[in-house]
Amino acid sequence: MKNNKITTAFTFFLIALTLQAQNTLKYNLEEGAVFKVKQQANQLITQKLEGTNHEMTNDLTGLYDFKVVGVDENGFDLILTFQDFALKSDSSIQGVLMDVKATVLKKGDIMSEMFHSLIGHELAMRMNTNGSVVSVEGGDELITKMISAAGIEDEFTTNLMRKSLEKEFSSNGLAKSFEQMTFFYPDSDVAIGGTWENTYNGKLIANNTFTLEKTENNTTSITGKAAIVMNTDESGTIMSLSGSQESAIQANSLTGFIQKIMISSLAEGSTRMSQMGNVEIPTTIKSTITYELLEN
Repeated sequence: MKNNKITTAFTFFLIALTLQAQNTLKYNLEEGAVFKVKQQANQLITQKLEGTNHEMTNDLTGLYDFKVVGVDENGFDLILTFQDFALKSDSSIQGVLMDVKATVLKKGDIMSEMFHSLIGHELAMRMNTNGSVVSVEGGDELITKMISAAGIEDEFTTNLMRKSLEKEFSSNGLAKSFEQMTFFYPDSDVAIGGTWENTYNGKLIANNTFTLEKTENNTTSITGKAAIVMNTDESGTIMSLSGSQESAIQANSLTGFIQKIMISSLAEGSTRMSQMGNVEIPTTIKSTITYELLEN
């Protein structure tokens, strides 16, 4: 009898340890909370043309406010506001292709006028407790606003510009973009060292495997590895690449919101351009993206 009692007690002790080892990872946001996030992205595209490397660099900086305006058991309603947006593109052959900062308006510069219209624009965003983005509203209106700010009235040019902007700034495009910084939590509890998977679908498809590294000092540390695929077809240029991606995530254990995310990826493949007779051009894209929570 005594041995049975010891065995029973030991069993309950093990169960208690197991329960304590499980961590619930999710967002716990309060209505009225505001989070200011800075995004920085660097992309290096290398193409081999007749033995010569053509390099293009894209540097993007974004500053966004996320305000929680609704909370329920399934998720959160947020208002996302653009505070700043900058983009610089360089070519080793053609020089500077674009250099625009939304908060610095250059009168008469179409790109400056267009991106300046981003500032202060609000988007409604619905997010689940695991960070998956259900919807973004206001993207289509944003595109109309950007085209109007550019002062373009020609129907053909307007339609061409709209089609181009839809890839990044449509409601669906924005939902996929912001999901990269929010969607990394599992649907069930996980222990330290435990893993889970999700898939990110956008211009880049990433099949992620995340690992909970540790939770201490109100900080949750997560790492991620992913196989990635990038297939695009824009204006007669078809790009087909695949590779790998690594993520390092630090989030507040109480709110679930990020403190910092670093994402690096390398993809290789080829580019085909209709104007060059669909010749396959070896292409490599190396990119680094960081998201960082700023003090309000």
